[in-house]
Amino acid sequence: MNADNKNRKTVPTKSRDLRFAPTGPQDRKTIYTRNSKTISGRLHDELVMMDLDQGKYFSLNLVATRIWELLENPSGTDQLCEVLSAEYEVDPDQCRLETEEVLEEMERLGLVLRSET
Repeated sequence: MNADNKNRKTVPTKSRDLRFAPTGPQDRKTIYTRNSKTISGRLHDELVMMDLDQGKYFSLNLVATRIWELLENPSGTDQLCEVLSAEYEVDPDQCRLETEEVLEEMERLGLVLRSET
C-alpha cells in the first residue's frame, strides 16, 4: 500500500448502488409526427406532397401513404405496425422492419419529425 492509499477513506456502498440500468429502445419510446411544413393531396392511388421550405415534391406509394395517414396522430412504430399488420396481413417482424425503413426515409427527407419520450 502506498502513502496515497493510506490517507484515502473508503465509503462503503452496496453494489446495487453502483449499477445503472442499461438504456435502450425498451427505455425510450420513439414517436413520429408529420412535419407541418409539408402539404399533401391525393392523385389517384398515390399521395403527392410538397415541402414548401425545400421546394421539393414527393410521391408516396400505397403503404407509405397509409403510414402518412396514420401519422395524423403522432405514433410510435408499435402503434403503426399493429394497424398495418392487420390491414396488410404481413408478418409483424417484417412489418416493423419495413415500417422503420419508411419512417427513416421520411425523416431523412424532412417529411416526419422524430422525438424520444
